[in-house]
Amino acid sequence: MFGHEAPIVGRHPAGRAGAASRWHGVTHNPWIPIAIASLAWGSAPAATKAVLVNGVSPFTIFPLKQTGGALMVIGALALMGRLPRIDSATLKAGAVIGIFNMTVPTILFTLGFQTIPASIGAVIVGIIPLTTILFTHWVVPGERFHPGRLPGLLMGLFGVAIMGWAPVGQPSSRWILGVVLTTLGAACAGLGGAFTRRFAVRYQNRSLIVVQFITSAALLSLISIPFDGYAGYLTIDTASLWLIIYMAAVPTVISFAAFMWASRIATAARAALIGYVVPVLGALGGVWLLSEPVTLQLVVGVVAVAVGIVFSDRPDREDDRRRAAARTTPPC
Repeated sequence: MFGHEAPIVGRHPAGRAGAASRWHGVTHNPWIPIAIASLAWGSAPAATKAVLVNGVSPFTIFPLKQTGGALMVIGALALMGRLPRIDSATLKAGAVIGIFNMTVPTILFTLGFQTIPASIGAVIVGIIPLTTILFTHWVVPGERFHPGRLPGLLMGLFGVAIMGWAPVGQPSSRWILGVVLTTLGAACAGLGGAFTRRFAVRYQNRSLIVVQFITSAALLSLISIPFDGYAGYLTIDTASLWLIIYMAAVPTVISFAAFMWASRIATAARAALIGYVVPVLGALGGVWLLSEPVTLQLVVGVVAVAVGIVFSDRPDREDDRRRAAARTTPPC
């Protein structure tokens, strides 16, 4: 969906050349897809929690949200005349991403949000950057863990821990189960992020997106059958249905397409910074939309995460400056 055309060669009028240069600057600026994915994903915890509070079963949400997302992706590509042809290698790569980056995290996050506030669930998502970077060390050839990222990662994790603890008094066994499920989902999403980075530079983006959505929709629809998820279709209220449609369109389709875009043009470490912005936005969404409490710990945690974003990205900014300097330095 966000694939890039081959560079234009030859001579162009000044106006067309300038427009092409500006468009290239947009499509190859990693902060644009990072911002889109962060805003889209950041709205997911509050929307999910609101649907669950309305009494909708997670196993009703799964097939509706994921099938809706798959239909939106395929429909958009069909309207643009860009439906891809999928070979066996792309099918396998997209299926891996669909399982680890969509299916398993969707299940674990939704089940976890049944017992913990949206702000806490959003905060736990903040461990995705760490798990992505760690898994990338083994999954993506040539991308090794940079020690310079450690202070920022630790600061971000400190913020995650602070925010996760803030709204909790004496945690019950159900709250602990919710935290464990959400944490496992974040770890799995980190592995999926590493696989996304590995495959996004090898295969056509829109082919991977189509395969991962179809894979996830099929698996979640099958998983919902033994849990009577389809019985909920008869009783779901209008507000919940619209929220699920929103979840399919924005936190699912737009966020994953933007993350795929970011993974193609940025390092895994930089793309993973999305996971640090999401808990901040998610916590604010829980406070604003669901009237969850604002505490000193929440404020401190948000600040710590913001500082972690800056420090985690420092090695990539330094690499960018070195590459820019090398391009502008005339040969001896």
